[in-house]
Amino acid sequence: MSGAGRYSSRFARVLFHDRPPRRPLASVTIDGEAWPVGGAQLAALDRGRALLQLRPWPPGWELPGGHCEPGEEPADAAAREAEEETGHTFRVLGLVGVYTWEGLRTAGDAVFLGEITGGRARRSIEAWSVRLFDPEELPRTVFPWCRERILDAVACSRGGAPLHRVQPVTMRHVMNFGTSWMQTPVDALSRRRRSRWKDR
Repeated sequence: MSGAGRYSSRFARVLFHDRPPRRPLASVTIDGEAWPVGGAQLAALDRGRALLQLRPWPPGWELPGGHCEPGEEPADAAAREAEEETGHTFRVLGLVGVYTWEGLRTAGDAVFLGEITGGRARRSIEAWSVRLFDPEELPRTVFPWCRERILDAVACSRGGAPLHRVQPVTMRHVMNFGTSWMQTPVDALSRRRRSRWKDR
């Protein structure tokens, strides 16, 4: 790998909290094929809206989830991490899919469909805010791979089968994600202007 390639890889790992796996990965089977995963996420839908959390670093909206502990089933990891991060309790309804990284990231994720069963939204070290979003109106600052996973979760909730996707994460994705935060003040100003016009 070239020096530039090594730098890009290290930069992405810092930015997106990616680490090379140091232990055997868990696996999830789809259509008879086992896919290795290092982490699990929960796509919890409430009346069609997806529950997202605002991570402090890197700052961005993301599905709750995290790494699987040794010997832990990915579905259990998704529910456990989601509860720890958001304050809600959940029921796992099924597998949405497995998402394998290509590019600057290395470890894949399993995403599960879930529903909120109790608890109360709260801030945590890993979640500065917890909110429900319409899948068609996600914030600019949602992590670049998250949109596709949420739409897949909606399809799963309507009877869609689990799937496997390869999701590229390149320097272009990193730069576009950083630029999206620069655009948020403009978005806020535009919303205020629209609100003022409606009030007239």
